[in-house]
Amino acid sequence: MTATDWQGQRLHFLGIGGSGMSGLARIALQRGATVTGSDRAESGAVEALRAMGAVISIGHDAGQLPAGPLTVVRSTAITEDNPEYAAARDRGDELLHRSELLARLVDDRRTIAVAGAHGKTTTSSMIAHALSQLGLDPSWVIGGTVRSLDGVSAHWGAGDGWLVIEADESDRSFLRLHPTIPVVTNIELDHDARDLTVLEADFTTFLNGSAEAAVLPRGLARVAPTSKPAPTLVDLPAGDPLTGVAYDGLTIRLSVPGSHNAGNAALAIEALARAGVDRAAAADALAGFVGAGRRFEPLGASAGGARVVDDYAHHPTEVAATLEAGRAWVGEGRVIAVFQPHLFSRTRDFAGEFAEALASADEAILVPIYPAREQQADFPDVTSATIAAAWPWHASAEARLASGFDDAVALAAQLGGPSDVILVMGAGDVRIVGERLAAGEAGHWVDDETPPAAATDAIPEGVHVDHPLERLTTVRAGGNADYFARVGDPAELVTLLAWARDRGLPVHAVGSGSNLLVADDGVRGLVVRLDGELGGTSFDGHELTAGAGARFPQAAAAAARLGLAGIEFGVSIPGTVGGAVRMNANAYGGALAETLQWVEVATADGVERRDPSALGFSYRHSALDDGEIVTRAAFKLTPSDPDTVKAHLADLRQRRKDTQPSGIKTFGSTFKNPPPWPDGPSAGQLLEAAGCKGLEHGGARLSPVHANFTENTGSATTAEIIALMQLARERVHAEHGVWLEPEVQVLGDLALPWAAQPTS
Repeated sequence: MTATDWQGQRLHFLGIGGSGMSGLARIALQRGATVTGSDRAESGAVEALRAMGAVISIGHDAGQLPAGPLTVVRSTAITEDNPEYAAARDRGDELLHRSELLARLVDDRRTIAVAGAHGKTTTSSMIAHALSQLGLDPSWVIGGTVRSLDGVSAHWGAGDGWLVIEADESDRSFLRLHPTIPVVTNIELDHDARDLTVLEADFTTFLNGSAEAAVLPRGLARVAPTSKPAPTLVDLPAGDPLTGVAYDGLTIRLSVPGSHNAGNAALAIEALARAGVDRAAAADALAGFVGAGRRFEPLGASAGGARVVDDYAHHPTEVAATLEAGRAWVGEGRVIAVFQPHLFSRTRDFAGEFAEALASADEAILVPIYPAREQQADFPDVTSATIAAAWPWHASAEARLASGFDDAVALAAQLGGPSDVILVMGAGDVRIVGERLAAGEAGHWVDDETPPAAATDAIPEGVHVDHPLERLTTVRAGGNADYFARVGDPAELVTLLAWARDRGLPVHAVGSGSNLLVADDGVRGLVVRLDGELGGTSFDGHELTAGAGARFPQAAAAAARLGLAGIEFGVSIPGTVGGAVRMNANAYGGALAETLQWVEVATADGVERRDPSALGFSYRHSALDDGEIVTRAAFKLTPSDPDTVKAHLADLRQRRKDTQPSGIKTFGSTFKNPPPWPDGPSAGQLLEAAGCKGLEHGGARLSPVHANFTENTGSATTAEIIALMQLARERVHAEHGVWLEPEVQVLGDLALPWAAQPTS
């Protein structure tokens, strides 16, 4: 089979429904070849190829291999022991990897090939879209559908126009390609045996095989081969392309959000310029680009009115970029992430990075891992809970584990409101969740850790008995609550509080669990957590109203985006607004009470609004009783320049990152700063001077990064944490004559050794 003569050729594709293979099969049909193939399941791609004339079997069996001679094409996902592949090999058929067939296309056309860890599908789609808009009749083979080009992943143009392809570096198959113009979006290790030096050397080899100079970000100039003409080095712009981003005398406007897409567009413009397209014309053509399939693809709205978006993000960098785009797109609303990890090995290798990225959402739902070619038996200890276990202590979002798609749909539908976006992310089959949400499914979320109380117990619906609290604390320690409920409505909360009062049950509210210790033998009474309606934020002029369940860092960030100053310090408070009010939170010179306008408090008798002066604020303390639950709070903010406020937030985030531990199980600051602070040493300084950095007891440790942070290094009990705290207090008292006062809140009946000791 030659590069130019496909008429009458017979090609058999193994895994024909895959994103890359289906595109090649489509082009083979367009070029006159007879196409057969097999795949493990029916799909839209299989159905579309059948409509074009392909004969496709479901399942892999040597008996369904057509009579020879054939050219048999397989992807990397199809192993050489595949029965059809083995039968074709035994009888002498021509055997090709998909990249070898792709190379034959490249040899037949002037080609723009896009490689890189992230963004190659979108960038190649942009190039093909622009060429088509300009009437240049391109061909393309892309690893996703191009929504503005009839929703197909591949097409063979009638003339001799440009061919646009993705070049896959993950299996080194891009080294078989010799394009006219190579483009590199970025270089980053995935779950890959190669180290970065070897990976970059592969990219240099790829670029060296091209006919012309490369297009790549300026930061990757080191991989450009010296034997070629100087590459086009692109200074990637930043900003939201929905509103317009300035780039080298042009304005990039797209119909998709995300700063990363502005960078993708800049690379596309320069590749098109290399191909002879006027740069301004290229930028204008991109204005109508609505995205590639499964790349920030809107699916519709959930039953609660949240916008539902599907995205292929499956690497931490991609997840972070998608969440950033969602944040820009949704404005004041919340970002709810539904994530399906892809591959056990990737989950194992990047659990911490995934946790850090996902923690930037307002809510995060993890579904079971999509194994692809891997087997759970080879990774017995790796599950989606591996990511949850690495959740950063300062995260505003809680990692919620869904047992499957039904649970994910029910929980996301419950959480998402009219101003929110639900981002469904992953390279597996998690799109199904997005499609079900967009179809209006709601379901009923039932926490499978504990059964709901039976109706015969006369307990309100949604109340769970003997519910584990460990996962609701950032230190991951403690026992169960007698009764537990998530509440999203003030009236529902009042009903629960009245029910508890009538039965003599104490009531406790928990937020993000970042300043909380739970007794090992659990908590008597009712524990409530606020979300839903009580987890959102809204703005009226310069006033922010936040539900008590809203994450304080997200509220601060939302205000910053609107150029409203006054609560920037909240980005360093890893908790909810309700918890911040109860503790009169402060950080880096900012204090909550300074901007607080009013607080709404629920009791068993109803909901009332209180002036801050009635809350008895003192240093990290309020006079609110346990039975008084904050439901909402309003803050009077000051208009300022958005860039200035955002810069202040970025500075505070960096200061926290530089001075506090991350990626660990901790409840944050352990002890209050003693008087005469700030004119004297802080608690952390006293602890460090007393030799407490890295001090351990059982599974508990004072952080070697910041002595005032207590860590759970494995499976520490609350008793071990308390013993460590007392040991540290005694050391500081012996060294400095000061008894440190614990800052962490305690739930449950605990014998606290400092209860009978002085605090000064």
